[in-house]
Amino acid sequence: MKPVSKKHGEICYPFIYEDSPVCDFEIISDELCSRVGLVLTYDLDEVSRDILQRLQPNIYHLNGSVRGKVAITEVEIQELYEDYNTLRELVDGGFKGFVLPGGSRLSSELHLCRSNAKKVARALVAIEHSGKKSPDSCLFRYANLLANVMYTLASYNNHRLQVSEVEFVSKSYSMPK
Repeated sequence: MKPVSKKHGEICYPFIYEDSPVCDFEIISDELCSRVGLVLTYDLDEVSRDILQRLQPNIYHLNGSVRGKVAITEVEIQELYEDYNTLRELVDGGFKGFVLPGGSRLSSELHLCRSNAKKVARALVAIEHSGKKSPDSCLFRYANLLANVMYTLASYNNHRLQVSEVEFVSKSYSMPK
């Protein structure tokens, strides 16, 4: 589809009419970056604020790394791994099963970030499957790790705020003990 107008203000994004999953990826990652911005308005502890303030620009770097120069490197991946491991230590490894998303208001928002990060990872898969582009493997690694960090950050904040998490036991899938 071609733009119906070229008037200033009537195009929300230069690539909005393109027939490519790259645009979808960019919009989904923009949503995640915006959602992290919302979480940053909460009353956060120093650990959460530090992690999220470093993550937010990296989400935009991830966003631009498919169409433009790859801006996520092993350095950003290792930094994210350090955050992940720090959070896991703070909650003694975290809940050992699967939990229902929720708990505190902050953790609920972080679970939405987690879900959004999964959409980002899935959008990268769609780009790969389209055959139009082949995203660098570090982008897949970063996006998947990002979803896990968001989950762990939600768990950490529930733990910190002394809000119990509710275990979810699936009737569809057997879980290893």
